[in-house]
Amino acid sequence: MSLSKISVLNQNPTYSFRLIVQLILSICILSNAASQSTVDTIALINSYNQVGFESKKSDITKALTNLHLAQNLSKKIGYKRGQAISYMYEAGINQQQGFSKRALSDFYNALVLFKTINDTFNIAKVNQLIAYSLLTTGNYDSALKVYDSSLIVYEKLKKSQEIVNVNNSIGFVLLKKNQVKEAISFFEKALLISNSISYKYGIKKAYYYLGLAKEQAGFDFIANDYFLQSLAIDRDINDRYGIALNEISIVSILIKQQKLQQAERIAVNAYSSAKEVDAYELEDTLIKQIVLINRLNGNSKNVVDWQDSSIALLKKQRVKENEYAANLLEIIKDQLDQRLENEKAIQRAERVSSEQFYIITVGTFILIILAVLVVMVFINFQKQKLFGRELRAKNILIEAQISELGTLNKEISQQNIMLEDDNKTKDKLLSIISHDLRNPLVNTKGILNLVNQDMVPEDEAKLLLLQLETQYMSTTSLLDNLLFWLKGQMLGKDVEKIKVTIFNIVKGLEDEHQLLLKRKSIQFNNMIEPDLKILADKEMIRIVLRNLISNAIKFTPQNGVIYVIGKHFNNETKVMVKDSGIGMTVETIQKITAKQYYTTAGTALEKGSGFGLMLCTDLVNRQGGKLTIESEFGKGSNLIITLPD
Repeated sequence: MSLSKISVLNQNPTYSFRLIVQLILSICILSNAASQSTVDTIALINSYNQVGFESKKSDITKALTNLHLAQNLSKKIGYKRGQAISYMYEAGINQQQGFSKRALSDFYNALVLFKTINDTFNIAKVNQLIAYSLLTTGNYDSALKVYDSSLIVYEKLKKSQEIVNVNNSIGFVLLKKNQVKEAISFFEKALLISNSISYKYGIKKAYYYLGLAKEQAGFDFIANDYFLQSLAIDRDINDRYGIALNEISIVSILIKQQKLQQAERIAVNAYSSAKEVDAYELEDTLIKQIVLINRLNGNSKNVVDWQDSSIALLKKQRVKENEYAANLLEIIKDQLDQRLENEKAIQRAERVSSEQFYIITVGTFILIILAVLVVMVFINFQKQKLFGRELRAKNILIEAQISELGTLNKEISQQNIMLEDDNKTKDKLLSIISHDLRNPLVNTKGILNLVNQDMVPEDEAKLLLLQLETQYMSTTSLLDNLLFWLKGQMLGKDVEKIKVTIFNIVKGLEDEHQLLLKRKSIQFNNMIEPDLKILADKEMIRIVLRNLISNAIKFTPQNGVIYVIGKHFNNETKVMVKDSGIGMTVETIQKITAKQYYTTAGTALEKGSGFGLMLCTDLVNRQGGKLTIESEFGKGSNLIITLPD
């Protein structure tokens, strides 16, 4: 409170009453703001939990990060439901990845919290998940008790789908205990309810379990019929895992019936389905079935081949498990470090909040005392001036601090923009590497296997090898572009301009593309003067010209013509790559100019990466030049490189 205000209070006691009223109103406003802040925090916690649940199958790191943020915020404000849900989702991730003990611990943490807030439905849900964990560890009696408790709750709440799932689960536990008759009654009840509510998942699981029960009881014909009905639903919803699971049971029955040819055909199809979803356990079972069938048929060669497949699968599984274990341990370590850091940050924030509350309380108390005693206060005029100067100095200091905060905010915004650009670059590179580099390598392996195993005639083998050579050149060109771009973007490659004889570069590129030119009967005309020199980075201009010539060949049909022309005038040099190809639409040119990731197939269905023209534009710009596109759809294209002397 400034001295001028204190003087006014001395002269007007009514002003002190207004001040007290304003103070009370301020306290009420602060209380409402705190309440609103809690509501916003709960909404944020719920969103963290939702993101964690949705990303658990695609990005475990993202899922665990969001769930731990939800846990920390929930603890801070005492939001037990949010904390329990985050524990439940985290347990599901651990169970999904095979960490049963850790999952069980998190499930029990969630259960305790749900019980404290009497959340009946989620208590039953967690119990159901705990029962599944007990089932996978062979603790059947405990699993049955927990499933029964969940079933009672679901029946009270009339949750039909959950009732179906629990009935199927109880029946499966009874089947494990060899109580076939009792198990069948639960499966039939689940099937009846599922049909009444059109619950496809419940129907197909009931059919599958009924098949297992009938097979276990020795009724193979009836069991096979149930497996076929479950299989039909799996095919309808394209559940590759379910398809493989049902076909394994069908193959088992066919082997017992000595229908070996039919059994092998179904087993091979089931193996393909299991392989699509990386179901290693199912793949291993199917390989063993196929080996058994071939042994019974006396086909020793196929037995050896499939045993090799089994060994390869085991190696692949071990590598995958080792990679996952290493990655998950690193993720857990990072998450623990992050959790510790978050807890420290929360403690600091709570300490600051406590200090602020103490300051506000003390300040409020002082203001009330001053308001009551203001009529008795007499302040010296000199002190008033002194306090005024101190207040102005503090205001100046506060303004300086505000200015510094504004500068820091701008710097943080710039860093966020840079991080977003880096993320976009990373996504672009991952897309190119995972699609445009991986696919040719996979295709190459397939072609080489066909040729090496003499599975194609000699004339077709030659065609395949020619295709392989073309594919190799395309992949090499993409790899060169990618590596050169990375070197420039991430290592900050300097532009080293020298006098370059452009004719020799074009001649070398003509020789490099001779195979493609002959294949499409394209006439290539190097019309650049042999003594024409340009001031440029030699490697950059070579990369640019190679991409432009490659694109011209790609989009020029059979018996077309390509010209490379060089001209020097007005203190600059222009190099033009002109073709008689299919040309570009206005929309295509706009996408390239906007540096959008864009690609299309050539006249002979040649594939591209969509990266070449983006790289060309970047490299020409870095040398102080520009790349101009002149094209009309159906009438060819003319790409012009302009570089200053």
